[in-house]
Amino acid sequence: MKNHTLLFLFISLTFAQAKAQFLGGIFSQQEKKEKLLKEQIAQLYIQHSLLTSGYNVKDSGLTTVHALKDQSFELHADYFNSFEQVNPAVAKNPKVKEIYDLQNRMAGTFKRELDWQHKEQQLSREEMTYLSRVYNHLLAESQRDLNELTELLTKDKLQLTDQQRMAMLDQLYAGMKDKNAFAGYFTGKCRKLAMSRKQGSQEKSAIKKLYGIH
Repeated sequence: MKNHTLLFLFISLTFAQAKAQFLGGIFSQQEKKEKLLKEQIAQLYIQHSLLTSGYNVKDSGLTTVHALKDQSFELHADYFNSFEQVNPAVAKNPKVKEIYDLQNRMAGTFKRELDWQHKEQQLSREEMTYLSRVYNHLLAESQRDLNELTELLTKDKLQLTDQQRMAMLDQLYAGMKDKNAFAGYFTGKCRKLAMSRKQGSQEKSAIKKLYGIH
């Protein structure tokens, strides 16, 4: 009888240890997965900030044409005035409308994600603040681009050749495309993190219920 009791205790302890290792392994994998996703989200924001800085450098190169006003070049006034006119080929370029559409899509993507995350409540307060900060940062950058676009299309605002105006329009378009693509990818990562966390929570509850853990 004593041997049976010792055997039962041994089996119980072994089962308890195995169950703890099993549960610990599952929970540990979930935590590692969440940590990796959060690191990827942070890296995305840093990469986008660096990429945006690159666009800013390109844009600043175009604005140097303003310095021509202060130079002592003896050129005819009509030549300078022609730079201040906006060619219809620029003003009516399809990229102008697309820039506004891309900005609206980018804002809509973030708004939908913020609403969904508020509803699901899977991200911490700090993570929600981070998501909002990325959105506000992109919104401010896109508004700056729209302001530059307005100047580009306004008569007598900038002294640029048609070629320079087209180059600037191309850069604004490329920059807005990048912001819109980043918005989709970034919010996708945030959604994946929240869904992973929700699934992990459901799995934990199911396992605890299965093993009678309270």
